[in-house]
Amino acid sequence: MTDKVYYSGFDSPFGPVFVASTPKGVCLVSFSKITETKFLSLLRRRFQKDIIRNDKVLANVKKGLLDYFNGHLVRFKVPLDLSIGTQFQRKVWHKVREIPYGELRSYKWVARSIGRAHASRAVGNAVGRNPVAPIVPCHRVICSDGTLGGYSSGIAIKKRLLGLEGISGDLLI
Repeated sequence: MTDKVYYSGFDSPFGPVFVASTPKGVCLVSFSKITETKFLSLLRRRFQKDIIRNDKVLANVKKGLLDYFNGHLVRFKVPLDLSIGTQFQRKVWHKVREIPYGELRSYKWVARSIGRAHASRAVGNAVGRNPVAPIVPCHRVICSDGTLGGYSSGIAIKKRLLGLEGISGDLLI
């Protein structure tokens, strides 16, 4: 096992984006008003490994994210390293990754789908800790009453991502 995490950054229609990967896959994506210094601080807190900027290693991930932000990609096909999450969080993130482009699901739906029907609040917490949005599309998860709920990058970004996918107006499940 290597003790390295590679990262890169780029500008997007959503502002600066920073992405990090271990040899297993993408482990962290951050966008919306984050600086490289803050991203590096976040990486250091989450990973006890050497952190190396390497734009070449992450070129395909950057291209995929840019394609998504520009409306040209509907499904990410990159390996992920979600090892920083708990077993429950990883189960939630894997289920959320199955939500199709342009569709919504509720926290309750996710809870039921993973066999934890009464864990909607815990699902919401796990969704909020998703380290690789929008690759794991937590913006597609809303409240059962059709309201948006929260989003770690802010509700305005959640609305923009949903609009990018053609979801607007009354958000019905």
